[in-house]
Amino acid sequence: MKHFIFAFIFTIAAFQLSAQNKKANNVSLLLPFCSKQILANPNYKDAELGNICREYYQGALIAIDSLELAGVKLSLNVFDTENDSLTMLRIMQNVAFKESELFLGPVRQGGNQVLSQFCKKNEIYHVSPLMTFSKIKMDDPYWISANPDLPVYAGIILKQILSVDTAANIIVVYDKSIVGKSLGQAFKTFASNKKLRLRVLEYNQALDLKLYTSNLYANHIVVAATQESAVNGTLRNMGDTSTTYKLTTYGLMQWFDFKNVDYNLYQRCNLSVFSPFYADYTRDEVKQFVVKYRERFSTEPTEAAIKGYDQMLLFTFALNQNGKKFMDKLVDKNIPALGTSFNFIKYKESSSYQTGFLNLLKLDNYALKKVN
Repeated sequence: MKHFIFAFIFTIAAFQLSAQNKKANNVSLLLPFCSKQILANPNYKDAELGNICREYYQGALIAIDSLELAGVKLSLNVFDTENDSLTMLRIMQNVAFKESELFLGPVRQGGNQVLSQFCKKNEIYHVSPLMTFSKIKMDDPYWISANPDLPVYAGIILKQILSVDTAANIIVVYDKSIVGKSLGQAFKTFASNKKLRLRVLEYNQALDLKLYTSNLYANHIVVAATQESAVNGTLRNMGDTSTTYKLTTYGLMQWFDFKNVDYNLYQRCNLSVFSPFYADYTRDEVKQFVVKYRERFSTEPTEAAIKGYDQMLLFTFALNQNGKKFMDKLVDKNIPALGTSFNFIKYKESSSYQTGFLNLLKLDNYALKKVN
């Protein structure tokens, strides 16, 4: 286990961060566990969210074990926000809350907005651990989104495609889902760049993609859609690698939750998938985390548990080394973790931080394999 602990910490240390001996770091976890409500009613409306938060907390506890073995002292305060703004306001009167140097949570938009003014006034970072808030117009230089916002996907995807093919013919097809419309709008902001061969099209059954594919340049088709009919309709309309010149398609991890996943169609279309989360269970570090998690909680770790581990380890270690302004040391650096890589960006002085990394996974022989 020690090798696993220090493998991650030494990765961070490569960015000129070194362990510091100091008093215990005071960290608060603010999550809507909704414990009382779920105990009273297992079918409570926020039961699924509460259970995800519990899994995140369990992953964070494994990270605390790792930090302590690495000599990092930590004082953890855990608060149940109950997904309620009034509860959040009561928590903010707590002495332990007021002494915190870092907040992980809240999860929902309302809680983050309540916390924002306190954090700006006291210059304390708060992390949005599980969700993104693409439509929030809130300038908060102390807010950290640990997951990339949907509008950021477009820039990441285009950068990835152009890094391997500067002459790419890129076609984006979006649907009317919330995800699709958000991604479609984001890609349209790049369409005015005349240096790009980029078309952004809304899906409909009559759409003929062959009107837009090229016989001279490699075709990169981004299907920015989460409606099963739109995804399958686009891929079937386009044909496959035998009928479309140098074809690569790109999709989203949500496709593998469809009722009828057409792996044969995906394979024929040379599919790659972008995902904010991917844990490679062949990696030694991931295997060791799974073993540790099973030993402690007698169950398998979920995505939320791995996020809890990654985020608690990264942010607490950075706080320990650099104090409350630790984000200055984490910007524009690629920091690998178990379920992603963190690459924080900041668009302007008053804006929040968010990670600008997506895992790229190639469907190879009906299995996803990480590319980047």
